[in-house]
Amino acid sequence: MTQQEFYINVGYLANPERRTNIEVEMPHRRQASFIAEYATLTGNFPLPPNSNIAPYYVWVLGTDKYGLETRAYFTSNANIPQSLIDTLEPRGFQNRPGYDVYDRRISRKKNIFPLLEAGFVLGPIQDVNRIRRLVPAAHINDFHAGFAL
Repeated sequence: MTQQEFYINVGYLANPERRTNIEVEMPHRRQASFIAEYATLTGNFPLPPNSNIAPYYVWVLGTDKYGLETRAYFTSNANIPQSLIDTLEPRGFQNRPGYDVYDRRISRKKNIFPLLEAGFVLGPIQDVNRIRRLVPAAHINDFHAGFAL
């Protein structure tokens, strides 16, 4: 994905109509390193205070959970950029019980962490102004193009 495509996607996902919701889930042993990563990626944006419910779920000690799982849920429209489609779950449409307001899901750290660097945070409320402020000047038009889709 090019930087232009990335910032078009950032604009698309930053639009409140997308209802972008980012969640993480991890075993207890992974929490300390995630806290440090999240602080670095988000410029020390605070984590949700409760770590036993979404969007920040840490499995209790002893749970057989492999590693960090990251997800971004959102509502798409007919104008979804192809480069964003390319990052979706293989099945395309979101069908997780309890997440009916979302029809798309992005997973994998390599797709989610760049969004955190771009101003997104854990949870269903994204601050468009925070995200826009972090867009490099060379890509602000790309951001606005994605936002308008």
